[in-house]
Amino acid sequence: MVGSQQNHETVTTTFELLAHHRRRHALQCLREHDTPMALADLADEVAVREYDAALPDIDAEDVTRVYLSLYHTHVPKLADADCVRYSQAQDSVTLRASSAAFEGLRPYLESNPQFVT
Repeated sequence: MVGSQQNHETVTTTFELLAHHRRRHALQCLREHDTPMALADLADEVAVREYDAALPDIDAEDVTRVYLSLYHTHVPKLADADCVRYSQAQDSVTLRASSAAFEGLRPYLESNPQFVT
């Protein structure tokens, strides 16, 4: 029963992490850039994906909302799950691509590009 319970918790965590499109966009941006990103740069990239527009065409207030939700909600949730590392002092978000938590997400992010939208 312990293995079954642990598997259920892993699946639940995976789907909770992927439930919000903003987290999926953030993970995809971090995967594509393959380098630590400043949170503001990540917010810009996520906003571009969400609004399907060039950054200059997106209202600054909308980008700020994306930034704030990443800062207060989505990046901490991903960091708590060990999918990313966030350093507020260095203002950087780093994908933990080799973590077990991210490995559980990888098949969903790679196999279905429509899943990210």
